Amino acid sequence: MSMATPVAALSVEFNEVFLNKGGAPVELKYFESGSGISPGNYNVDIYLNQAMVVRQSVTFIATGNSPEVRPQISLGTLKAMGINTSRLAQERLIATDSSDESIIDIARLVSGASVEFDVSALALKISVPQAYIQRGAGHSVDRSLWDDGVTALFTDYQLNFNRNISQGYHNDYRFLGLRNGFNLGAWRLRNESSVSGYTGVRDTFSSNRSYIERDVASLNGRFAAGELYTQGEVFDSVRFRGVQLSSELSMLSDEEIGYAPVVRGIAETNATVEVIQNNYVIYSTSVSPGAFEIQDIYPSGSNGDLVVKIIEADGRERQYSQAYSYLPVMIRNGSARYSVAAGQYKNHDQAAPGFGQGTLVYGMSDNFTGYGGLLAATGYKALNLGLGINSPWGGVSFDVTQSSSESLRGQMSRGQSARALYSKTLGTTDTSFTMIGYRYSTENYRTFSQHVEESGDVGGSHYGRQKSRFDLNVNQPLGQSGSLFASMGETSYWNRQGSTRRWQFGYNGNYLDVSYNLALSRTEGQGMEQGADNQLSASLSVPFGGSGRHQRAYSSVTSSSQGDSSVQTGVSGNLDQRNAWNYSVQGSQSRQGGRSANLDLSWDGPAAKVSGNYGQGSASKHMSLGAAGSLVAHANGITLGPSVGETFALVEVSGVKG
Repeated sequence: MSMATPVAALSVEFNEVFLNKGGAPVELKYFESGSGISPGNYNVDIYLNQAMVVRQSVTFIATGNSPEVRPQISLGTLKAMGINTSRLAQERLIATDSSDESIIDIARLVSGASVEFDVSALALKISVPQAYIQRGAGHSVDRSLWDDGVTALFTDYQLNFNRNISQGYHNDYRFLGLRNGFNLGAWRLRNESSVSGYTGVRDTFSSNRSYIERDVASLNGRFAAGELYTQGEVFDSVRFRGVQLSSELSMLSDEEIGYAPVVRGIAETNATVEVIQNNYVIYSTSVSPGAFEIQDIYPSGSNGDLVVKIIEADGRERQYSQAYSYLPVMIRNGSARYSVAAGQYKNHDQAAPGFGQGTLVYGMSDNFTGYGGLLAATGYKALNLGLGINSPWGGVSFDVTQSSSESLRGQMSRGQSARALYSKTLGTTDTSFTMIGYRYSTENYRTFSQHVEESGDVGGSHYGRQKSRFDLNVNQPLGQSGSLFASMGETSYWNRQGSTRRWQFGYNGNYLDVSYNLALSRTEGQGMEQGADNQLSASLSVPFGGSGRHQRAYSSVTSSSQGDSSVQTGVSGNLDQRNAWNYSVQGSQSRQGGRSANLDLSWDGPAAKVSGNYGQGSASKHMSLGAAGSLVAHANGITLGPSVGETFALVEVSGVKG
């Protein structure tokens, strides 16, 4: 059994004559014994198993007549640090009725534990066997520190305007996306809406969802009412109006708030990229010619494929679908995730049947997770059962859904759908790959959304309904040399010949400060009259100038078998030491559009991010403006700032603006 280590080091002797100059006695026994400090209260950094947990005041006392000084650690401090004090009570190492103020000598009670104090660093280092550490300790915030926040009204906005002029005609595109909120005590009001329009098309307002919510800490969950999306871990996520009580992952340790997908593609011109989920535009931005990568997306539901639409400067459009939910269904042993929802299906002008849904995911052991759910609606029922397995070959989950759908004519259709999800990271090479495989084994299987969509179709046509789908994503870090990525997807349909396929390959590399990348994509399938579309993008970027301003010269090549091919060359960098002002000047030569020049300018300030672009070719002009930021109204006034997420802080610093 390891004992608590007194504050001790090598013993030394002091000559009091050199220290006692004022006549007052000098107490040196604590220093002569090697303690290094005298009894009293000290602000120290407390470490648990080599990880700093908290900085707080700790009392040090002398033990009897001994010169040794020991720290006094309370039961409440051990709880806050993440030590499983319930287990200490179960093993009768402490009394079950011990108060948080009780002083606990953890090193004496627990075999293998130790307590040491580093005088020079004022660090109290506690080491405890992992079996006595509360699950999730060090990766979650102590519940006593949870706070509902202050009363505030905020809006997070994204503004995008594009104008293309060709042969005397102009075509405008306008988009304003808003995420609005009002916090009052434990309650939160949220709204997601947008205003968009085109030349010749009147601006239209669209509200994706409006709802109120509050946390239910006792259930590790969140209650919400209004326009919502069901949880998509078991069944496909659907939009509805009603109420929902579900697990809130941000309350749990070792969990991320949400999965953020990365959207990649290749633009041939100064293009607009829209990301659509459940028929609602959740993101819009302007991109330059070449490969693009978008990471700052906030999806609405927890699944539902993303539709990526690329609108080129000359009006050409193309789009593709990207799977959103990738990870297998697996959670820790003894943990549970739940969701209960009831309300009316709500998706544009479709029917709005009432429904109820319940799902449960439970960690049965360290390697097995069971899950399932029930969904019942007017004319529709579905049952799902699944199993997640954590194996040496990766994580995999497999489930089967049985559906029963009744058409307006009274015809009953029953079918099954099997789903497999797989994820694995190879430790030796750090290669990560994920796969989704859907196969609708019968023609009569329907999701809830498909049932509603077909409810107005007498007989319920199954033409073109998805039959099978396969998606694969691979990422390979190459250390300082960069990274490789590859993805592919294939979808087949009932009563339709052929299938749609999409491949993407890319390499991002660097040598010293020179960066380069290569991206390839191929799309083929039904509805493509000119056959498969092959796209290529390659770029090279070289730094120049002083180290204070990151100026770069770059060149890129973009080619499409069904579109244009172009070469771009330019310079980019920042205009100030704070990197707030950034610019890009570019000249290009394309096969269809001839020569053109582009100027990009952006300002990333404390109140917003603003960007602008102007491009001119031999027969066309392109202009775009964009802005993104937030506005927060609170008790002390109104604060403008950059875009914010769901959780943000207001910090008041005297004498500092912004």
